[in-house]
Amino acid sequence: MNHRFLENWKWYEIESIDHKAEHIKEMVHKLPDCTQWLENVEEQNTNYLRIENYGNEAVLHGCLTYEKEEEEFDHDFFHFYITRSYFVTVGLEVVRLGRTIKKDMIRQMHQCKTAVEGFFILLGEVLNNYLDGIDHFEYKLKELQYDLRQNNNQVLLDRIYDLRQELLIWTDLTIPVEEIKLAAEEAFFDEITQTTEYRRTSVRIERTLNLINHYQHDIDTMLKLEEVLSSHRGNEIMKTLTVMTVIFTPGMMLGSIWGMNFRNMPELDWKAGYAIALGLIGLSIASIYIWLRMKGWTGDLLKSRSRKSRFK
Repeated sequence: MNHRFLENWKWYEIESIDHKAEHIKEMVHKLPDCTQWLENVEEQNTNYLRIENYGNEAVLHGCLTYEKEEEEFDHDFFHFYITRSYFVTVGLEVVRLGRTIKKDMIRQMHQCKTAVEGFFILLGEVLNNYLDGIDHFEYKLKELQYDLRQNNNQVLLDRIYDLRQELLIWTDLTIPVEEIKLAAEEAFFDEITQTTEYRRTSVRIERTLNLINHYQHDIDTMLKLEEVLSSHRGNEIMKTLTVMTVIFTPGMMLGSIWGMNFRNMPELDWKAGYAIALGLIGLSIASIYIWLRMKGWTGDLLKSRSRKSRFK
């Protein structure tokens, strides 16, 4: 599909990437030298970017991944070829950009003086799609933060790592868009950097990356809190086991002594031997406990905690 705009530049839109190279040549026969690009259209399915110069004509072409699946190594991508007077897209399905209304986007493109500026409107729509996804990510992050305040368990830790993985996907999608912006500066200089749509898209890129950095900081903070909680709980468990072992060691020692089967054990003939043994065991346990409390080594083990405490 061909789109011609008021400033006499064009957008050659080829929705299906299954079209053969000859068909693309037929549609965009004015390309200065499209041999390498056409080969990449047929073979390349990952991000790449090239800048070519043919005399006074600068060309920017490449491939951009604009959607990734979270659980599969699968993604949607499109190829592009940009000059001052036209740009070509192969494989871009605008309907996949949920917020974008194509006729409104084309109406906006009519205000652009060059194809490069028009392409930045398209990039801006791709970023809008990212921002919608990041807004949904923010909702899941806030929900997780609330659950983390109410409870803390292994399931929540798994959710934190799932969100971290999702944020990596948004980062991987946004960085190539920023690279295209920088490559456009290199290829077209002030001709593009002074335009409204370039500046608007640049701000949108910066906004997207700022959100990603902010949420990355939030997730890192939650992971550090998890590490602190886990470390504290591990220390409390070890401290509890140690204190309980020390407290009951004298009783176990005395019990093991009186459990012996030697013939000459005078304590066995005492009438009050049983009571004395119990009293001695109880006294030894109480003495050890009091000594630990005086040293401050029992900490909060024997104190009741608030139900709202996260360090249970």
